[in-house]
Amino acid sequence: MSTELELSNLMVDAYTHQKNGDLSLAIQAWNALLNHTAADKNLKANAHLSLGNLHQLQGNDELAIESMSSAIKANPNSTEAYFCLAYMEQEKDNFPSAIEYFEKALALNNKDAGAFNNLGNCYDQLEKSTEAINAYSQAIILDKNYIAAIYNRGNAYMKIAKDDLALEDLNKAIELDANFYQAYYNRGTLFKRMGKSSQAEDDLTKAKALAQQELEEKTKQ
Repeated sequence: MSTELELSNLMVDAYTHQKNGDLSLAIQAWNALLNHTAADKNLKANAHLSLGNLHQLQGNDELAIESMSSAIKANPNSTEAYFCLAYMEQEKDNFPSAIEYFEKALALNNKDAGAFNNLGNCYDQLEKSTEAINAYSQAIILDKNYIAAIYNRGNAYMKIAKDDLALEDLNKAIELDANFYQAYYNRGTLFKRMGKSSQAEDDLTKAKALAQQELEEKTKQ
């Protein structure tokens, strides 16, 4: 059997096991590919990435991080590995590390609106509102109707008392989703701070009603 066919068969085996949910067998196949003398750096990087995803599915974050880091060593331009590490660190509330990985990933691929939004969330958790706003703005440049980033930026503007800009974003979020009760609540809070008592009361009442409605719908399910 040719070397090329051996590598191809290992990859087919690995993906087949993954598709069938046989994670342990898939891990064995990817490790076999890694140990193959003919595997080049791109194949190894792909194998490490797949192993990282499989370890994560098994709940073994330490091995997942080790595999993703190995993918980066094999291919320093592995955007997917940086993104995976960023999301894993974010889930563990390790926001400085998450920011580092997000920024490395976005330096390689700056077209991921979701990643910019999550980068903004990490900065927001560290009370770095200006950096958060910049990240949310990048997400909105990529997707002008990205409601999560618009809402998040509005909240960040509120934190630094840029009330007019905050109001603009919260208005847009409500325009995009008329049932967005969190946006109504935050806009009501903002109106109250701005001395607009009547509008504040309307929004806070609307927020309460929508939240109650959502809770009742979930209870029925």
